[in-house]
Amino acid sequence: MQRLLSHRGIRIGLQLGLSALILWLLLRDVEFAAVQNTLAAGSMKWLFAAFAVKAMGLLFHEYRLWLALPKPRPTTRHVISVGLAAGVLNLALPARAGDLAAIAFLDRECKVPVPVGTAAVGVTSFLEAALFAFFLLGVFGMGAAHWADLFGEGTRIDAMLWITCGVGSGVLVLVIMAVLGRRWADADLPQNPLLKMIQRIVIETSAILRDARYLGTQTAAAVVQVFLVVTAFTLAMPASGAAVSDPLMASSLVLGISSLAAFVLPPTMAAGPAAASMLVLPMLGVDEAGAMAYAGTYWLVAHTPAMIMGLPALWARR
Repeated sequence: MQRLLSHRGIRIGLQLGLSALILWLLLRDVEFAAVQNTLAAGSMKWLFAAFAVKAMGLLFHEYRLWLALPKPRPTTRHVISVGLAAGVLNLALPARAGDLAAIAFLDRECKVPVPVGTAAVGVTSFLEAALFAFFLLGVFGMGAAHWADLFGEGTRIDAMLWITCGVGSGVLVLVIMAVLGRRWADADLPQNPLLKMIQRIVIETSAILRDARYLGTQTAAAVVQVFLVVTAFTLAMPASGAAVSDPLMASSLVLGISSLAAFVLPPTMAAGPAAASMLVLPMLGVDEAGAMAYAGTYWLVAHTPAMIMGLPALWARR
């Protein structure tokens, strides 16, 4: 079994099959006429506003990638093009496989060594994830009474603990890398190529983390990016026609669960957003048709700006 799963084609086939199964289970009893009526009650103005804000979020993410590279940096335009191309692959493949492509593109086109590119991509992604997690903690905290009514106080606290543990574990790993990197900076590199690569990645990551000015700038930029992304998917709620009393809370939870699902399921298949919408929105008073309408709109907002900007960049690297 392990040998079969290690085969890339079989693994992707299983992921596509699982996505198709999830979609079939979710859609088999859906009244599509009701979904169409819900979408008709939505607004194209809100949809295009969501597209615009999501596009700004994507550009800001790639700007942060450029900012993460050591000086002298490649041109901003080149790095943004690399990031947009990799973003398309992130949509098509699970587990953020496009990040590996970004590292390869930076090495091939911008002469950025793999350890340097890996450190830049890793820190950029972690700060984004950590700040979104802090945002979710704020949503859970500020809406304590509402969450207690919906799920019970125990469930709310458990969710906050899981998020805190996840962020704390990531911070601990980075602290260890910062300490090890400082100690390894003057040490001899091992002969084994893999160990040499790992040691250089740790050293480059440590250099980033110990630069307080850089870390502050990156954190501030990540705050802006997270704000843009959350805003885009919040705007998708009225665009879909789904009626919910707290669109910020609802869209944030769907975004969080969909992001976790993307590590297993290819985002392009839409199984993650569909499952997240059907899980979260009915608890907030949205009917099944509204949940599926939002899932479809979520998919459009997640994919349309990324495809429009990323496909030409990816095609140029064919």
